[in-house]
Amino acid sequence: MTPEDRRAAIIAATLPLLRAEGVHVSSKRIAECAGVAEGTIFRAFPDKAALISATLAHAFDPAPTIESIKAVAGDPDVRFRLKTAVRILTRRFRDNAPLMMSLRGSGLAVVTTTPVFDPREALTGISDAVAELISDDADRFRLPPTTVASLLISMVFFNNRSEILPEDQIVDVVLDGVLSPEAKKEPAC
Repeated sequence: MTPEDRRAAIIAATLPLLRAEGVHVSSKRIAECAGVAEGTIFRAFPDKAALISATLAHAFDPAPTIESIKAVAGDPDVRFRLKTAVRILTRRFRDNAPLMMSLRGSGLAVVTTTPVFDPREALTGISDAVAELISDDADRFRLPPTTVASLLISMVFFNNRSEILPEDQIVDVVLDGVLSPEAKKEPAC
C-alpha cells in the first residue's frame, strides 16, 4: 500500500469514529478500527492532531458535494434538479452535524492549530454550484439564481436541525411559495 493509500485508509477509518465519539477518540481506538498498529498511524501522520485535521478536512471538503450537484445539471426539469440538490445537501449536513457538535465543545484549538477548513469558502462553492444548476432557468425566477440558491441552502440547513418539512417540500416552498394554489388566485387587497 502506498503512503497516500495508507493515509486515506486511516482517514476513512477515523471519520466514523470522530462522528460517533468526537475529536478526543484515542489513537488506540483509531488503530483498532483501521486494522493497523498504533505505530502505523504515526508513520502516516506526525501526530494525532495532524490525523484529526486531515480527517476533518476530508469530511468538510465541499468538492464531492459540488461535483454531485453539478452532475444533475443536464436534467431539463428544474424541480427535479433542485430536489436532487436538496437530497445531496441534506446528506452532507446530516453526515457532518455530529462533527460540528463534537467540535463545538472540544477545544479544537488545543487539538490542532492547523485550520481545518474555511466554512465560508465551502458554502460559497456549494452555493455557486446550486446557482449554476438553475442558471438556465433564471428567467423563470423573481429572484437571481444566487439568491434562490442561498434560500434553498438555508432551508435545507435549518430543516436538518428541526425537520419541519419533508425534503421534497423544501423545493416546493422555494419554487411555489407558501400560498396554496387557491389563495394565489384570490385578489390581493
